Amino acid sequence: MRTECARAAAAYAFALPRTPFSGGLGGERLGSGVGSSLEFMDFRDYLPGDDLRHVDWRTFARTDQMKVRLYREEVAPILDVVVDTSRSMAVTELKEQAARDLCGALDEWVRVAAGVRGARYWTCAGGALEVDALAFEDADGELAPRVPLRPRSLRLVLSDFLFAADPAPALRRLASGSSHLYVVQLLDPWELDPSQEGPRTLIDAETGERLEIVLDAAAIEGYRERLGRLRAGVERAVRSLGGTFASVIAGEPAEMFRGDLLRQGVIEPR
Repeated sequence: MRTECARAAAAYAFALPRTPFSGGLGGERLGSGVGSSLEFMDFRDYLPGDDLRHVDWRTFARTDQMKVRLYREEVAPILDVVVDTSRSMAVTELKEQAARDLCGALDEWVRVAAGVRGARYWTCAGGALEVDALAFEDADGELAPRVPLRPRSLRLVLSDFLFAADPAPALRRLASGSSHLYVVQLLDPWELDPSQEGPRTLIDAETGERLEIVLDAAAIEGYRERLGRLRAGVERAVRSLGGTFASVIAGEPAEMFRGDLLRQGVIEPR
């Protein structure tokens, strides 16, 4: 991670969801199941094979009934990060650098976040990803990785969602079995607000297909409407899954971090 990004990232930590986790391994955060932490939940009848250390002997002495004390489990989930490595994520140098900065910063934020055991990175094609060797060379394809992710992990998707397929089904698959889903949509400033430049040759970053258009006010307005529907659709799909959504404009790390990433609860002050 470059020095400028590391300096900006040092002010934040990864923000865990405020609702209890649904499961995981022993750790520092309270879950929604039962386990061995110190927070008492309830009693239930003793069953053969239960740990006798959890029997409430006072209740047994008083009622002659064997009851087991249940405790809220403690979980420390891992963060599975799915990175869109398609060529559109590197359509400009600024956008490519922003994607690299976000991935590098996530490592730092997870390291200092209480109750997260670490982060693993995956490409949409299903391969394990080394952040230092991040390359944007894939064609447009399936968003969800083809390898099974760890059950009850936290999951974060970094993508521009600029592909033809409806992202909602892939987001549902990614959310299924997770503790929480985070979605970060990264867009270049020009993708949000293209300038009026007359006749242009557009080249599809994924397929190489060329398109001759006149980039006038009407074309730009139509594009903005379609992009607005896309962004709203992604956010709506994420919210319906109970997830956390943030739209990020590629730029300097400090600006990206204190913008929607902080406001939308992906990170929090350290």
